[in-house]
Amino acid sequence: MKKIYVLLLFISSSVFAQNFSGFNFYLPSSDTSTQNFLPGFPKVPIGDNDFVNINAEGKFSVNGKRIRFWGTNSVADAAFPSKDIACLVAGRLRKFGVNLIRMHHIDNPWSSKSLLGNTSTRELNQANLDLLEYYISELKDNGIYVDMNLHVSRTFGINDNVADYDSLPEFGKCVNFFDPYIIQLHKEYARQLLTHVNPYTGKALVNDPVMAMVEITNENSLYRNWRDNKLKPIVDGGILPYRYSKMLDSLWIDFLKGKYQITSNLESAWNRELVSAGQNEQIQNGGFEQALSQGWTLEVHTENSAQANASLDDQNPFKGIYSAKVEITNPTGTEWHVQFKQPTLQFKKDSLYTISFAARANDNHEINVSVMNDQSPYNGYGGKNILVTPEWQTFSFSVRASETNNGHVRLTFQLAKEQATFWFDEVSVTNANVKGLLDGESFESNNIARMDYADCVGYSNQRVKDLSEFYITVQRNYFKEMISYLKNDLGVKVPIVGTNWNVGPADLASMSDADYVDNHAYWDHPQFPNIPWSTTDWFINNTPMVTNSDAGTIPVLFGGVPTVGKPFTVSEYNHPSPNIYQVESILFSTCYSSFNDADGFMYFAYNEPSDWNIDMINSYFDINRNSIYMSFFPTAAYVFRNGLIGPSKEPVIVNYSTDTLYSLPRNDGSNWLGPSFFDRKISLAHAVKTGEYFAGSTTNFSTLPAAGTNPYKTDTDEITWNTNDGTITLEANKINGAAGYLSKLKNQSFGNMIVTDFPSSDFGALMWVSLTDESLSQSQKSLITLGSKIENTGAIWNSDFTSVNDHLGLPPTQIYPLQLTLDLNISADSIKIYPLNSTGKEDVITPFVIKPFSASHFIVELDQNKYKTLWFGIEKYGNGSTVDVENENNLPTEFKLEQNYPNPFNPVTTINYSIPYVETQHAASQNVALKVYDILGNEVAILINEEKPAGNYKVEFNANNLPSGIYFYRLTAGNHTETKKMMLLK
Repeated sequence: MKKIYVLLLFISSSVFAQNFSGFNFYLPSSDTSTQNFLPGFPKVPIGDNDFVNINAEGKFSVNGKRIRFWGTNSVADAAFPSKDIACLVAGRLRKFGVNLIRMHHIDNPWSSKSLLGNTSTRELNQANLDLLEYYISELKDNGIYVDMNLHVSRTFGINDNVADYDSLPEFGKCVNFFDPYIIQLHKEYARQLLTHVNPYTGKALVNDPVMAMVEITNENSLYRNWRDNKLKPIVDGGILPYRYSKMLDSLWIDFLKGKYQITSNLESAWNRELVSAGQNEQIQNGGFEQALSQGWTLEVHTENSAQANASLDDQNPFKGIYSAKVEITNPTGTEWHVQFKQPTLQFKKDSLYTISFAARANDNHEINVSVMNDQSPYNGYGGKNILVTPEWQTFSFSVRASETNNGHVRLTFQLAKEQATFWFDEVSVTNANVKGLLDGESFESNNIARMDYADCVGYSNQRVKDLSEFYITVQRNYFKEMISYLKNDLGVKVPIVGTNWNVGPADLASMSDADYVDNHAYWDHPQFPNIPWSTTDWFINNTPMVTNSDAGTIPVLFGGVPTVGKPFTVSEYNHPSPNIYQVESILFSTCYSSFNDADGFMYFAYNEPSDWNIDMINSYFDINRNSIYMSFFPTAAYVFRNGLIGPSKEPVIVNYSTDTLYSLPRNDGSNWLGPSFFDRKISLAHAVKTGEYFAGSTTNFSTLPAAGTNPYKTDTDEITWNTNDGTITLEANKINGAAGYLSKLKNQSFGNMIVTDFPSSDFGALMWVSLTDESLSQSQKSLITLGSKIENTGAIWNSDFTSVNDHLGLPPTQIYPLQLTLDLNISADSIKIYPLNSTGKEDVITPFVIKPFSASHFIVELDQNKYKTLWFGIEKYGNGSTVDVENENNLPTEFKLEQNYPNPFNPVTTINYSIPYVETQHAASQNVALKVYDILGNEVAILINEEKPAGNYKVEFNANNLPSGIYFYRLTAGNHTETKKMMLLK
């Protein structure tokens, strides 16, 4: 998951051979034009009364009409464009369908383009504030709303008077939930930013409808950090300076005192379920007094370049004669690439087990200890990150088995993160004991411990419930306080969200007092083995999501995260570069966000800190210079904003009781994505929403629909995802699409199209959208967007295609050309295909006319080697019945302009005309113009002015804006001209 926005600004000094030979399709950064064959997004400024609110159905609305947002992020420097280009940035965003910009990392510490200073963050940088406000004014003029983020990357400095400012967690996260002074600083910043009057709009953001929503803090959760076992002092392997850990301890004691008053009441509540530790030792050779081969295995993933060895060591054992010594000689940064494990343990479902061991290392090193299934599907039962030091220490934690596993449970020490030497001794796995109030703990001593999340299974249910309630309450109280301040003190009028990127229902419950729900997800996010956000030391898996058997990001985004009665948004999403399959992303996001009836979807990110015109992808996340992403944006925005894909017909609603939420740590399987009580892949067939987080009872999850089997089809029958074949298809009335290995769809009908030919090894995506209010088969104009992979010129991959390191290549970007043949079902006598240029204009490349090979079926060959475009406009002629183009004898043989009917008319009339077949042209198109003139000869309307093939046509003329009187209409085609008279009576 993205933590901080970093650019890859390293350009290779040499031109290397590229992965493929392609064509360039540069979408100009300053292009704001409107084109015939791109979805139109007129420039309509946001009015004074166009505030975003939430309607009775729980949807964003403006002036009583629902509004959906298709957006992106302006991050750090990109939120402060110079005034000479701000209008072009805003205009281009509008052209491509964006109606919402999320202002992100505008409080960053790394750039000169920030609202905050480096030594003090308590005063706004007025020059940068001016640039931001000018940009906002240009967005407003283009009808683009703003999602204003408050706390994202603010990093306190020496003059902020924040205690231990230089030792806080990244960006001061976590401590902001409970430190009163930091909360006040958050409020101060909100007041400075939101109440400052923008000189270019004349309004402060609190009074300006351009601000659609407010986000309090980005990707920040106290509960999540507890689940990651980080809410403890830094010296103990946590993220909190000692002062803040003690502050949290004090709040915990106060919480318990408020609930139980005296120690005896606490003891009575916590000590009801105590269980003594069982014997049943499962570890063989846990003291390492026998050969390592007795029970132990060292698994080294040499295919990832990991190297390690294990041996017995008689120097300084913890107990006995020997300890186990494991040397990591070549780490990869990925812990599981070296595993010291015992894989033959036995677990019984819902039983508790305690894992204990002694460990030391050559230096301070963090490792992961986990318990899981040693065979597919590799379910995890629990684990813990621990800090190993040069001194022997003993460690212990407990897990609850989520399933019965006879002989394939493995205890694993995952060690490949850093070069290091580790020693282990006295490893044990036994039946767990359950503890309550420990000896010596009391209110009088103020020493009642906060347990790590991983240790909760070893404590009584009530103790766990109390600690869980505590963290959820602290986080809820912070959001309540901030929301109250923003609305009641500052006067914010628009919806407010707390944060995003959750780890399950308990975490979501802690955010549930906000006005709407937000989430983030990335497919194949870059990984950094040794140095966070290194520009050279990184890799990706470089795999497509369409083949992922776990359904990738979709269950994570939508499986129970939306809440009934509240808007739902995704404010960050991407399949980052240089993943060569990223073209799949737009279809996935458009399909499933629409199916889940989302209210906003924002790609990450639309950025350029140095040169907006450069034709090169120089960041994992930038989309503005990525022609594959941006070419699909107009269609995706048009489809999403206008609801052309239907919402789930049979949504599933789930509820959670307080008891279920607070007891969750004792039943958590420690999945990285968080716990779930149901198969999230249900969301591939039905929208899954949460009704209540603090309900009287929890849903009986066994009654939920089954997740289904591959291929997965939505309950609307519009979306089908086949992870085995690696295809996803969309078949709605006005939009069809497909992505993945399109040859797997050969000769299959989806919607109004059939793929009749496609190279079997190629990967691509296409979307075909009607540009009128009619269905695809009836639409006069439509657009096909077709794309595959994209790379910079000369980018060079490593041998396993998982990284280009800093060999990003040079401008311009290159796109892999596809050769696709489609059978399109269009009710027409003929169609004309317009390959469009990179502004969407159709007159640069010669269009071609196609006749049907059977009634309403047209074979269309889209060869990007020839046409070098991602956009193909389609115009249809005739209705497929009045003219049989297969029999040229039935085509009209003479020009004809019929008398309009009705006549006189008010205000609409119909005009019929015919264009003859000309032998020398073989029914090809001719320039046709049909214009209307008033009695003085002034041109008052152009009804037709384009090329048309032979056929019979009719057109409607609406004279609503004209006065009563005599008018003339004239048909011109080739050398023929004919004029008739009509009368408008009002």
